[in-house]
Amino acid sequence: MEITLNMIHLLLSVMVVLASAFGLWVNLNNEVTKLKSRVFHLEQSDAELKGLLADIATRLQHIELLLAANQIKNK
Repeated sequence: MEITLNMIHLLLSVMVVLASAFGLWVNLNNEVTKLKSRVFHLEQSDAELKGLLADIATRLQHIELLLAANQIKNK
């Protein structure tokens, strides 16, 4: 079986396409991993923020009750 110049060019072209496809897959996989990490971090920050807001709301309600009780005592 003779290997012609065209077959060598075809083989090289296929190798380049496969290498490019693999590089693209690695790059996209890396980007998806980065985005997943960012989403996880933002979700964690969101959970912390919700906890802080719930604590602030509870404290504000306590302050409102104290102010209402103080106004009743002053009357």
